[in-house]
Amino acid sequence: MSSGAVWALAVVVLINTLFIVGIAAALFVLNRKLEQLTEMAHPLIDKVNGTLAKVEGMTAQVSERVNAILDQTGHLVEDVTEKVETTTSIAEETIAQPLIGAASVMAGLSRGWDTYKAQSAREKGDGNQ
Repeated sequence: MSSGAVWALAVVVLINTLFIVGIAAALFVLNRKLEQLTEMAHPLIDKVNGTLAKVEGMTAQVSERVNAILDQTGHLVEDVTEKVETTTSIAEETIAQPLIGAASVMAGLSRGWDTYKAQSAREKGDGNQ
């Protein structure tokens, strides 16, 4: 191999070495930047985790309160339904029985009146002959 080829090979090796050193330096700088970003992100992640824990706690409390309200509403609806049924039953007894009695009296009076008119008509018919 000639000395020019050796020098050319040495220059190529030197350029490749410088290129590799440049890449290594760039990766080193990039690694430091990523570490800095990670250090900056950790407090934010911790805050987010804390906030998420608070939100989960609040959601659990709201869920418990909503369930309690729904339970109370269910009991209230049952109580109101029972009271409406009782009131309806009392109203039926209080109103229906006197109406039935009044209807019976009216039917009796009507029948008596019809009988009286029929008897009066017969007596007038018998008296004219």
